Amino acid sequence: MEKNYNFQGLLEIVEKLRGEGGCPWDREQTHDSIKHNIIEEGYELIEALEAKDFPKMADESGDLLLQVVFHAQIGKENNEYKIDDVINAVCRKLVHRHPHVFGTVSVKDSDEVLANWSQIKRDERGQKTVSEDMEGVSKYLPSLMRAEKIQGKAEKNGYVFNEPAIAAESICNMINVLSGNEDKEVAEKYIGKMLFELVSVAKGLGVDAETALNRHTEAFIHEFAKHEE
Repeated sequence: MEKNYNFQGLLEIVEKLRGEGGCPWDREQTHDSIKHNIIEEGYELIEALEAKDFPKMADESGDLLLQVVFHAQIGKENNEYKIDDVINAVCRKLVHRHPHVFGTVSVKDSDEVLANWSQIKRDERGQKTVSEDMEGVSKYLPSLMRAEKIQGKAEKNGYVFNEPAIAAESICNMINVLSGNEDKEVAEKYIGKMLFELVSVAKGLGVDAETALNRHTEAFIHEFAKHEE
């Protein structure tokens, strides 16, 4: 019969892998050397979620959890932080950001919950302006996702983006500017503006730009496979 492990078991296994007589590869790793694994494992979990493959979701969730535990073990060895600090931080954050559950605040719907959550986050970070809130959106997010989050914050504070028809005209004008232009800096500037404009169009239509591009890329792979045949 296979052994069933619990969270404490995971902590002990990772500690052993990193300890004397453990795995040479695991012992060599640093926060920096494995940081990109977090992104990879997160996306593999999303892929399992999209496929509604629940056993795989459990498996990929474990891989993502391992990244948290592994970093905590490195932190413990370096006297930086330990897993208890991770758990304490997230519990404190959940309690603090849900005053309608753990406090005396009343809310009428999910929109009000999200508004309160955003304001509490800004207060925690000492952010006094919307632009400071925008700066707080991680630069390591995929660019389309980051643009959508920042646009959402702008819209909630009164900024109005172009309607799809106006955005389409704007994009066409920018394509005309690019035609025959060989200046790389100019090309990068206008391509960035076009992508940002497309994100706002997608958002206005209720489409997630990151998901749309991923799905189209996947469709292209299948079409290319047919082409190869």
